[in-house]
Amino acid sequence: MDFRLTDEQQAARDLAREFAEREIVPVAAEYDLQHKFPRDIIDKAQQAGLTSLTVPEEYGGAGATLSTLAIASEQFGWGCAGIATSLGINTLTSDPILIAGSHEQKREYLGRMASGTLGAYALTEPAAGSDVASLATRARRVGDDYVLNGSKIWISNAPHAEFFVVFAKTDPDAGRNGISAFIVERDTPGVDVGNPLPKLGQRASHASEIFFNDVAVPAANRLGNEGDGFLIAMGVFDRSRPMISAIAVGVIQRCLDESLTWAMERVTMGQPIIRHQLVAAKIAEMGMRAEAARLLTYQASSLYDAGERNTLAASYAKAFSA
Repeated sequence: MDFRLTDEQQAARDLAREFAEREIVPVAAEYDLQHKFPRDIIDKAQQAGLTSLTVPEEYGGAGATLSTLAIASEQFGWGCAGIATSLGINTLTSDPILIAGSHEQKREYLGRMASGTLGAYALTEPAAGSDVASLATRARRVGDDYVLNGSKIWISNAPHAEFFVVFAKTDPDAGRNGISAFIVERDTPGVDVGNPLPKLGQRASHASEIFFNDVAVPAANRLGNEGDGFLIAMGVFDRSRPMISAIAVGVIQRCLDESLTWAMERVTMGQPIIRHQLVAAKIAEMGMRAEAARLLTYQASSLYDAGERNTLAASYAKAFSA
């Protein structure tokens, strides 16, 4: 078992760390306190080749592995969790398109995101989150369109996105097999995006409600077959949880770095407090937990890259890193 990073992974880590130190850390507190969306930072990341990392090169991305994405995402999280979340939403939005999109859909929407367009992943509802089968939003087939009615909540980047991947029930009597996924343009009549919702943290990441009132979506914008939505969402969980876990690992590492610096500088009773056994033990505990979270994250992403199911490992990683 080789724990060493590949040349590609080392390059991605170094590039992401340099970007975080230069573009994120100096403004992180300001953006959080002012609830400021980091569109300028997202644009700079796109220009630096740090967005659309897992999108194939033929669609404008870097063609990187999920492990490489996790390694880069940790560095963004080290800089600021809120900004890292805003940076990662296009990756989340690209996942269902990568899983179930046609070549034409991938070329159109992955290409747009690789060029700087923002999308959003619209799954969560007031009474349904990870419990995908409980969705209430409806999509009724009418000729060559589907007509959507319902609402979503806590949709990250929604206030700034140009399109959404929306999950809705096409057959309410079929349970989880009656859910489908659609690409919905923001400017479609009947789409209403709410204002950013107030939050206790990650305030540089904006999330809002989305309302759908008789929204006509072309059948050509459906991802996969009718009824594939549940399996698509499950596949997105497997792909996205390592990235989310990695952002949390970055936060853990930043806490460890700041704590260690303070413990080495703060002097009491004639010596740095790091020399006090209790403080040293706490620092050591933080270090062990950071490394454990990182290894769980790497395991989850590497299993996926190897073509193996990572559902349990990804859930472990996300829960432990939280």
